[in-house]
This record gives sequence, structure tokens and C-alpha cells, in this order.
Amino acid sequence: MEVLETVAGTLAQIGIELLDIAGVLILLYGCGKSLWMLLRKKPHATLTLTRFMGIALSFLLSGEILRMVLVRELAELAIVAGLVLLHGAISFLIAWEVKREQEHDEGRTVPHETGSDVLL
Repeated sequence: MEVLETVAGTLAQIGIELLDIAGVLILLYGCGKSLWMLLRKKPHATLTLTRFMGIALSFLLSGEILRMVLVRELAELAIVAGLVLLHGAISFLIAWEVKREQEHDEGRTVPHETGSDVLL
């Protein structure tokens, strides 16, 4: 039983590292691509960055969830749970921003009485 626990812990640790590396690489690629789009004055650079941030955050969140498998103490569990909640909140905000950008790009805004744009 102890051998199985050691193997599972090692596999989980490798998975965490791979997910973290994948998340960082995706984020760096998205930043580079968005910067290139900005420099070339192409549209949707911020939308591209926001989408890559969401994908990268999903990988990083998966790593945090996998990290919960290795938790041995209640204090560690509280820290990891807090990180998961924080990642979830950021993911929600990124998804909201992507939706808002898409609606804006599709021209689904109407002028408000005060002259400012309001999303439908």
C-alpha cells in the first residue's frame, strides 16, 4: 500500500509540474502573439490575449486541483482551496471579458441616453 501511495504521489507531482509548465508556455505564447498583433495594429489583440489567459489559467487551475491530492494537513488544504477559488474567480472574469469583447466587436452596442455605450 505504501508503494502505491508513493507511485501515486510521484505521478501527481509530475502531472502538476507538466500542467504548470503548459500553463506558463501558453500564457507566454499568447502574450507574444497579442504583442505582435498590437505592433502590427491588427484588431482583436486584447481578445486574443484574454482567450490565451483563460486557457493558461485552466491548465494552472488543473495543477492546483491535482495538488489537492498531495495535501496532508488541513492548513495546506485551506491554502490550496483558496487558490482554486481565486483561479475560478479569475477564470469567470476572463470569460466575462471575452464575451463582452465579442459582443462589442459584433456591434451589439447601442448608445445610451447619456451618449455612452451600453451592452445589450
